[in-house]
Amino acid sequence: MVRRHKQEEIAGVLEFAGRTSEDPEFVGWMADHRARNGGKIRVSLGGKGVRVMFSKEADMVYWKARSEKADKTAARAASG
Repeated sequence: MVRRHKQEEIAGVLEFAGRTSEDPEFVGWMADHRARNGGKIRVSLGGKGVRVMFSKEADMVYWKARSEKADKTAARAASG
């Protein structure tokens, strides 16, 4: 018997330091992602936070920009 392994295209991986999969903001991002396009993503525990693997490059770029915006907002709130 021959076993075939399913191979998926992976556009990239992002790790969000200091966040968990139960983080309310992250849960909102997941809900928005599913409602918007339903693209495939995989979530796992990384070394510093939650790790997300993307099948589409555009999804990865969108999540990265959203994360950077959230980090800047948090930094302004902490300093001000």
